[in-house]
Amino acid sequence: MGISFHITSVREGTIFNVMQFLSLEKVTGMLNISFGREIPEVVIHFVSGKAAASEFGNLQGDMVLDLLLCQEYAVKEVNFAPGRESQFREESIIRANSLSGAMLNVSKDVDKCQARPFIFGLLKVQIPNSGPIESLLHVLHDFGKYQEFLQSIKPMDTDKEAPLTQCVLLHRALSRNVALYQAPLVPLKSFRPLLELVQPLEEKEAENLRGYMRSLLPHPRATHMPLERFYAFASAVESIAYRRGPECGDEARKVIYKLIQSTTKLDPINV
Repeated sequence: MGISFHITSVREGTIFNVMQFLSLEKVTGMLNISFGREIPEVVIHFVSGKAAASEFGNLQGDMVLDLLLCQEYAVKEVNFAPGRESQFREESIIRANSLSGAMLNVSKDVDKCQARPFIFGLLKVQIPNSGPIESLLHVLHDFGKYQEFLQSIKPMDTDKEAPLTQCVLLHRALSRNVALYQAPLVPLKSFRPLLELVQPLEEKEAENLRGYMRSLLPHPRATHMPLERFYAFASAVESIAYRRGPECGDEARKVIYKLIQSTTKLDPINV
């Protein structure tokens, strides 16, 4: 009987570690990676320990590995089931000769990606003439449905480079509010006036606040935080401010209110 497993606690590096383990064990079967119940799964085909092919709807082959590393924080579950060598399409073949080579290439791609700070896989999206879409990952999975519209948006000097053409087009649309995340987003750079009110922070306060902020971001390089998560972060800062005194706390509350007001007006994002 071959190896099988189910992982529900996915942290940074989990996907690569799992794939490396399967490679060392020389398994044949399918690795299924889930972003949530309502989102299609990534499928990676292993043949005698080689990651032979990967599929996520319209994304195929090495493109899927780029997506996985970029959006690893969105992964909810990982499953592997052994089996016979399965059939897969030519375009889904992973081209690198080794897993380590493939992951090294992907890591370099993601590090250089200029669009990533504004690509949030789990957030709901609105694209004209398409109605509400449950997540940006749905758009990437079914990209053929939206490609014509996204390609019709005129390129500009502010466009960002990315390993995936899909992300170039999505960033272009989202950064100009042609397409929208349904949840209002608060830019991290706008936090500065609020954080300045509670300076200097004690070492433990600073450490706790940084850790809490990281936990609320869509991924580590995000430039924005969804408004509902900002409420939680702002509440933590407000608590610190009130420990400084009533005046500091009241001022923090005013700054938070102004931030929420400016966010819900949906001004151009320019990222």
